[in-house]
Amino acid sequence: MPPTTCPCRPVVLAAAIVLAAALPSSAQWAGVGDMPAPAREGDTLVFRNARATVAVTAIAPEVVRVRIAPATRLGRDHSYAVVSRDLGTPGAADIRIGPRETTLTTTALRVRLAHRPFGVTIADRAGRVLDEDAAGLGLNVAAPATKVYKRLRHDDQIYGFGSKSGRLNRRGKMRGGYYYTMWNTDAYGYDWGTDPIYASFPVYLVVNQGRAHGVFVDNTFRTSFDIGKEFPDALGITTTGGELDYYFIDGPEPKQVLERYATLTGRMPLPPLWALGLHQSRWSYYPDSRVRFIADNFRQRGIPADTLWLDIHALDGYNPLTWDPQRFPDPRGLVQELAAQGFHTVVIVDPHPKKAPGWDVYDSGVAGGHFVTNPDGSLFEANVWPANAREGAGPSVFPDFSRPATRAWWGALYKRLTDIGMAGIWNDMNEPAVFTAPFWTMPLEVRHDNEGEPTDHREIHNVYGQLMTRATYEGLLTLRPGERPFVLTRATFAGGQRYAALWPGDNQSRWEDLRHSLPILNSLGLAGMPFVGVDIGGFGDSPTAELFTRWLQAGVFYPFMRIHSADGTNDQEPWSFGVEHERVNRRAIELRYELLPHVYNEMHRASTTGVPAMRPLVLEFPADPRTYEMDDQFMFGAELLVAPVLFEAHRTRDVYLPAGDWYDFWTGARFEGGRVHRLEVTLASIPVFVRAGGMVFGQPAVAHTGLMPGNALRVTMFPAAESARTLYEDDGVSFAYREGGFLSRTFAQQREGTAAASGRVQVSVGAPDGTWRPAPRALELRLVGLKAPAAVRLVGADGASEPLPEASEAGATGWRMDGTTLVVRVDDRFAAFSVIVDPS
Repeated sequence: MPPTTCPCRPVVLAAAIVLAAALPSSAQWAGVGDMPAPAREGDTLVFRNARATVAVTAIAPEVVRVRIAPATRLGRDHSYAVVSRDLGTPGAADIRIGPRETTLTTTALRVRLAHRPFGVTIADRAGRVLDEDAAGLGLNVAAPATKVYKRLRHDDQIYGFGSKSGRLNRRGKMRGGYYYTMWNTDAYGYDWGTDPIYASFPVYLVVNQGRAHGVFVDNTFRTSFDIGKEFPDALGITTTGGELDYYFIDGPEPKQVLERYATLTGRMPLPPLWALGLHQSRWSYYPDSRVRFIADNFRQRGIPADTLWLDIHALDGYNPLTWDPQRFPDPRGLVQELAAQGFHTVVIVDPHPKKAPGWDVYDSGVAGGHFVTNPDGSLFEANVWPANAREGAGPSVFPDFSRPATRAWWGALYKRLTDIGMAGIWNDMNEPAVFTAPFWTMPLEVRHDNEGEPTDHREIHNVYGQLMTRATYEGLLTLRPGERPFVLTRATFAGGQRYAALWPGDNQSRWEDLRHSLPILNSLGLAGMPFVGVDIGGFGDSPTAELFTRWLQAGVFYPFMRIHSADGTNDQEPWSFGVEHERVNRRAIELRYELLPHVYNEMHRASTTGVPAMRPLVLEFPADPRTYEMDDQFMFGAELLVAPVLFEAHRTRDVYLPAGDWYDFWTGARFEGGRVHRLEVTLASIPVFVRAGGMVFGQPAVAHTGLMPGNALRVTMFPAAESARTLYEDDGVSFAYREGGFLSRTFAQQREGTAAASGRVQVSVGAPDGTWRPAPRALELRLVGLKAPAAVRLVGADGASEPLPEASEAGATGWRMDGTTLVVRVDDRFAAFSVIVDPS
C-alpha cells in the first residue's frame, strides 16, 4: 500500500535513477578477450585472465552452470535462491581441451567454450544451437559490473521474469523490445509500462519452434535484462555487483524446464485447503464491529468465504505485532468468534517495528543485535507507517533478515499472534519500502549480516522480502509444527515460493489492470511462483459493478483468490453493487468452491513438480505458434481453458481453442480445435472449455472449506475413446501426507462408438493409494455426451456385478440423465470398482 503521500511514479523514477548511477558508461566496458586453456577443478572448468574468472560446470545432463566474476578469482559460493544442485548425475561428461576451444559433452548437451575470444555456446547432442554468446558482443566487464549478450534469434519467444509489467511474450516485437530491471520497488498504481515493481525473478524461458530451455541468473544485486531493445538480435544480461552466475536449463519440453528449475530453487509447499477459498480484505476493516458485520453478511447472504484480513488500522499506531486498544480491544475474542463462523483470520505484519524503548520487541531486537545498521554501527532508522500514527508517531527500525539468529528471533515473535488463533500472516512493505525521498528504500550503504559475510544493501535489497517470509514461515512452522503455514508477501526473490504466496502489489480499478492480471500471474508461474493472485476489483480507486464482477469471474481461477481495496475507496464486497450483481458474484464464488477438489489437486501437482496450476497456453501447446502471443486466456492445469471477459460492455468473446476436440464446461457442447470461436456472453458468462478426455473434480458449493467433509465428490468426464486422471486428497491442514496420510486414486474411462451412436462405456476407479480417508460420502460420476442407457451396472474388484436403479431424483443412489450427461451416484467405497454403461 502507498504512504499517505503516495510516491507512486517518483518511486519508479528513483529506481531508474539509481540504476543509471550504478551502471558503467559504455566507455568503461571492456570485453573479456582471450582466455588461456582452463584448469580442471573437480567437475568444473575454470578459465582465468587479468579481467575475469569463468567457471563452467555441468551439474546435470541438461543443466550447465556458468559463473563469471569480474576479478581474478571467484567469490563465496552462496545462494539465497538455490537449495539443491542435485538434478541427477551428469554422468561421465566428456571434456576435451584444445588450443582454441574446450568442449564439455553430456548425454544431453554439448558445450563449446571458445578461447579466443572467450565465448560460450550450448547445443543439444544433435548439434542444434540453443544458447550462445552473441558474436561481436559477448562477455564484458567493468568491475564490479558484468554484462553478457546472448544471441536472440528472430523466432525465439521469451517468457518469464515473474512480477513484471507488459505482455506475456517478453520479446516485445511491437514495442522495440523490453528492458527489465530487477530491483524490488513499491510501485503503487503500476501499469503496463511500469518497471521495476515489487519482486525480482531473474529467470526466463525461451521457446523456439516448440523446443524450450531456460536461463536463471542467480544474482541478488540490481540486475537488468535487455530483450532485443539495444540490439534486436541480442539479449543482454547485466549485473552491477557480485558474480554473473547463471544456469542454462534445457527441456526440451517447457514443463521439463520448470521442473528442473523447481528442483534447483525449491517448490511451493502444499498450502492449507482453506487458503484456496475466497479471501476478503480491505485497507482496513475497523473497528472490530465492522469485521463482524462483514462476516455476518457473508453467512447471511449465502456467499462462500474462508478468510478475513486485518490491515494496519487494526494495529496500535500502525506498529506491527501490536493491537489498537480502542478499535480491537479483544483480538482473541474476535478471532474465536470468526472461527466459530468458519472464518480464518490473517493479520498484516510489516518489517518496520517502531523505535520504542520499553517495548519488548524493540528492546529485545536491540539487545540481540537484530536490526539493520548504518556503516558507523548505529541503528538505521527511517519513517514508515508508524511515523504516520495519530498519536506517538515515530521512526522505525528494520530487522536484518539476512542473519539466521534474527530470523529465529522474528519468527518467535509470532507467538503473540498464533496464541490467539491467527491463521496466517501477511508480510507487506518488504521491498523494503520506506517513506524517505528520493529513493523510498534503505540507503545502499546500510549494513547486513549476509549469513556471516557482511555486505551492504546493494546485495540484500532484492532478497530482503524473501528472507522476511522465510523468517515468518519458519517461525510459524516452529510454533505450530503440525499445521501448514500460510504467508502472503508482496516482495520476494527467486526461491521465494518456498515460503509464501505472492500478490503483485497495488494495482488499480481499471479494465486494463484486469487484463494485465493474466500475463503477470502467468509470468509468475513460469518463474517458479505458482501460488499467486492479484487484488480482485483493483486496490486503488473504485471499480464499476461490471468491472468488479468480471474481475471476480477471472479470479475464480487465480490460485490465490482475494478481494482487496484501498482506504478511501467504495465498499468492495460481493454484495456492494446491487442485487443483480450480488447474484452473479455469488454464483462465481460458488463455482470456485465447487471446483475446490480440482483446484487442490492442481496445487498439489504444482507443489510436487513446480509446474503452475494457472499457466499460459504456450506451456501446454508449445508447438502451436498461435499461443505464443496469447495472454488474454489461460489454462488451469492441463484440462481447463479459461477465457474470461476482459472488456467493458462486451457481449461477445473470441476464444482460440488449440487443435483437438474441446467441450463447453457448462453445456457439454463439442467445439472444434485449431480455430477461433466467437461466443455470445452475458454478465454471468465465464467461458471455460475442457479438453477431450478431460476430467473435472468437484463438489456441491459450501459456505467454507470446513463444511466440505461428507459432501459428494463429483467427477465429470468429457468424451474421449479413453482417458485417465488422478485425484489427490488429504486432510488439508497437517503434514501427515508426507508420511502416507493421503488418498490418491486414478479414474479412467473407455468409450465405444461415436457421439451419434454411443456404445458401451466403462468407468474404472482404481484402488486407493495412501492411508487417509475422508468422511463417508457419495461419489457422483458425470459422463458428458451420452444417451439414456439400457442398464448401468456396478462391478466390484472381485468381479461381482449388481444393477443400479434409475434414480427418481438428484441425490439418490443410482443413475439419471441430466440433459446429455449420465449421472451415476453411489457410495464412495474407497476401493477399486467399475461402472459399466450398456447402450440402449
